[in-house]
Amino acid sequence: MKLSLRLKMIFAFSFVVIAAIAAVVLFANLDSEQQVRTYLNQGGLYGMNDLVNQLESHYADTGGLAGSETIIQNYRFRGKGRNPQSSNPNMTLVDGNRQVLWSSSGYEIGQSLGHAEMVDALIIADAKGKPVGYLVLENAVQLQSDEISPFISRMQEVVLFAGLLAAAAATLMAVLISNQLLKPVKELTRASNELSAGNFESRVKVKGNDELATLGQTFNRMAENLQVAEERKITLTADVAHELRTPIAVQKAQLEGMLDGVIPITPENLETAVLQTNVLSRLVDDLRLLAMADAGEVRFDYRETNIANLISLVNNQFQARLDAESASVVMEYDTSRLPVINTDPDRVTQILNNFMSNALRYGKKGGKIYINASVEGDCLGITVRDEGNGIPESALPHLFERFYRHEKARSRETGGTGLGLAISKKLAILMGGDIRGENDPRGGAKFTLFLPLKTDK
Repeated sequence: MKLSLRLKMIFAFSFVVIAAIAAVVLFANLDSEQQVRTYLNQGGLYGMNDLVNQLESHYADTGGLAGSETIIQNYRFRGKGRNPQSSNPNMTLVDGNRQVLWSSSGYEIGQSLGHAEMVDALIIADAKGKPVGYLVLENAVQLQSDEISPFISRMQEVVLFAGLLAAAAATLMAVLISNQLLKPVKELTRASNELSAGNFESRVKVKGNDELATLGQTFNRMAENLQVAEERKITLTADVAHELRTPIAVQKAQLEGMLDGVIPITPENLETAVLQTNVLSRLVDDLRLLAMADAGEVRFDYRETNIANLISLVNNQFQARLDAESASVVMEYDTSRLPVINTDPDRVTQILNNFMSNALRYGKKGGKIYINASVEGDCLGITVRDEGNGIPESALPHLFERFYRHEKARSRETGGTGLGLAISKKLAILMGGDIRGENDPRGGAKFTLFLPLKTDK
């Protein structure tokens, strides 16, 4: 039989509480019997517990039993239950050493009593329960067992009834508490089922700040991340289709035109078709690299790399484009202060190439590109800054999103695939670093690559 979590919690709570109540009832019964025995030993058996209490009070006040014979002589015995005795029985007061202090039974003062005389003696105890004296009775009528037993039985019945009532209340509380505790679990189950069915907007209501509330908050964050991932997947699919459609359409029209004889087959027209093929090839390569980066399958070749030499190499690669656009590069760092770090120089070059391409594309025509490198804490930062108009504030949060272009009219031939920064960001993170893009207070945009100075790779 498969039990639900609710029944398991009810059984568990009920078992623990009922077991505790049963233990209390058991000990209460045992204790009540002990209390009755103590009561009888202190005079209750003969209906003289009041006298014993007075003698104990006298001892507590004076520190001894001397003078307590007056209390005994003035005590008026009335009998208990069916006890027919109406006058005081013969009594003897002895101290803790069994020496007679006073007697109406014929014992002499100072006489020591033997064990036989002390068998039914009533105990006189101090505040700590230690015997300090005894009261020996003669010719006293004891309470009968049939008078004592009903009292004990009734007291045990009351304790048992109270235990059963407490157990019933505990079971009811277990049901209510389990329902209350399982309410957020049921809510989580409902939301999880909706989420598994494709409803990524499903959320749970979080109340309080306990562990279940933390679990609810974690679920909501997970659902939000899944929703964002799903939206990105849908957007990526649409963006890929959009990016592929244009070069394919241009290439198709170009080739069909040449096949139909509308467009002459010339080197220039063939070059147009080749350019569109190059765009498609570059887009596919970028998508493949990005997919590998997302899956963590990009391989890195870590080796000791002189950063100053690497930056100079990147600058040399762009020299032709710099000259064509009348632009120049300004190195704002001390070459001797740049460390040699363990990194993948090819991936770093790929990222810096993207920075330089963006700086040339968006910087001021004929302007300068500034490159700076310095150690910042446990990272090496390499910054590329242009003198352009900077990045629109609305575009800053989206810089590293895939296919994002803040200039919608930018062509794919001159504007790239829209994946460069997304790929660069992913590669930097996989190498243990990061990328930051922002506007420089002096004007223009700047991008900084952070690389760890030490790596376990």
